[in-house]
This record gives sequence, structure tokens and C-alpha cells, in this order.
Amino acid sequence: MNKPKNYTDPKQGKHNNLQNSELAVNEKDADLWIQFKQGSETAFIKIYERYYDQLFNYGLRLSGQPQLTEDCIQDLFIQIRLKRSGLGNTDSIKFYLMKCLKRKLIREMGKSKKTIAFKDHEPFQIIYSHEQVMIDQQFHEEQANQLNQALKKLSGRKKEALYYFYFEGLPYHQISELMGFSHVKSARNLIYQAISTLKLVLR
Repeated sequence: MNKPKNYTDPKQGKHNNLQNSELAVNEKDADLWIQFKQGSETAFIKIYERYYDQLFNYGLRLSGQPQLTEDCIQDLFIQIRLKRSGLGNTDSIKFYLMKCLKRKLIREMGKSKKTIAFKDHEPFQIIYSHEQVMIDQQFHEEQANQLNQALKKLSGRKKEALYYFYFEGLPYHQISELMGFSHVKSARNLIYQAISTLKLVLR
């Protein structure tokens, strides 16, 4: 994640380092995914171990329900294991799994006639943690508290977009797909609006 003090217009592409590191992961992801599709149990276990925690943290931000999130992740891995030979290729396993998990959570939440946490009236949780404060020597605890208070003022959709952009390092086209936008520009504008709001609150 870029340092919060560098929150600027995302149109300037300030997360190049994240994108570069993502490219390196993606190259390995493509090979690992092919091995998994071809029946490698070792590849399946690697995928599970590499992405389970990330998926749980992501799903929990969406649903706010640990048990439901865990159940959906388990179901997701069972399904892709059973249908592996018919799955398409991907160069980003994380993005593929996040997209599948979000759909599954929406479906399960809908069955219980409850709203899901990424809708505007329910907050998508983003917290700048104590560990992050310790890592970033230039970002003091008081500033972290101010940032967390500012984040609470954002709509759920804006928090979700910021999470994808800064915490997950996803490119705009993947953010657009995850959020159901028909144009990449919509994701870019939403992130820009969120950052502009944070700047105003943090002045």
C-alpha cells in the first residue's frame, strides 16, 4: 500500500510499484493455475495456503460475518477443485478468487434477506493498523487515528474502491469488474472522489 501521506490523484498512477510486483506474482500465478487445472494436488494446496488468509480478510470486510466468510471460502475451494478441468485460464489467481468469493457472499447474504456490507449504508471496513504505523516511521499514531476517523466518513463503495486500489494493488480494470462498473473510468473517478474527501477531512 502506498503511504497515506502520498494520497494523490490516482490518475497519476502512483501505485506503479504495486503493479510491478503484481506482474511478478501474476507470472507465477499463470503457471500455478495451469498445474492446478491439470490435476496437481500440490498446486491446489499452494493456492489454498497462499490466498486463504487474504480471502478471509477480504470476505470479512464485505460480510462482517466470520463464519459465513469461512464457509463461503471453503465452498469456493471445493467447487474449483471439482471443476478444475473446465475452468478458464488466469494470470491473477487472487483476482479470480476474490471475484468468485464476492459473488458467493452476495448470493448467500441474499438468501437470508440481509444486505451486504459493501453497500453504501453499511461500511466496508478499512482500518490503518498499529503495525502499519510502526512500519511507516513518517506516519505517526495520531495521524493514523485521524485517517481512520476520516475513512469512517466515506461511503461503503468508496471504501471498497480504496481497499482494492491501495491495499490489494489492483489495476483499474479489475476494480471496475469487481464493482460491476461498465467503464474503467467509473472506478478511477470513484477512487479520486474518495481521496478528495479524505484530503478535505484531514486538513
